[in-house]
Amino acid sequence: MQDSRIIEADGVFLGAAVCLPDQQGWRFVAANDRVGAIDGRITTSLPEARRLAKQAFLASGGPVRLVTAA
Repeated sequence: MQDSRIIEADGVFLGAAVCLPDQQGWRFVAANDRVGAIDGRITTSLPEARRLAKQAFLASGGPVRLVTAA
C-alpha cells in the first residue's frame, strides 16, 4: 500500500502527496482547481510537495473551488 499525506493551505484541502515506490519521491494529486497546474508533479520530499502546493494556491488568488470528475 502506498503512503499518502493530505496537503492543505489556510485550512483548504488542496490534494494529497503520494509516496512513489522505493521512496523515489512524492507525486502531488490535486483536488482543488487552484492547484490543478501542479497535478502530477513529482518532488523529492514531502515538505517540498507541501511548499509547492501552498505556493501554487497562494499564487492563484482566485476563488476556492473543488475539482470535479468529468
